[in-house]
Amino acid sequence: MDPLSQSLFGALSAQTASKKRDIKVATICGITGGITPDIDILIRSNSDPLLSIEFHRHFTHSIFFAPIGSFFVGLILWLLFFR
Repeated sequence: MDPLSQSLFGALSAQTASKKRDIKVATICGITGGITPDIDILIRSNSDPLLSIEFHRHFTHSIFFAPIGSFFVGLILWLLFFR
């Protein structure tokens, strides 16, 4: 999935589960949650140009990382919006 459709899917999923007064916050949280697994695109190396291709969709897309990563993303979003 490309980043645009991944973030749109996250936003739409969050909007369907939210109340009407919380649509804006749900949209931001959904976009952030949808795009978070692609954070591994930031892994780069000047000496190995294939490093980002080797690690893209590696550990951040695993079934073991999903609960841990979503917990930390949810914690950060909670601190930003509800604290």
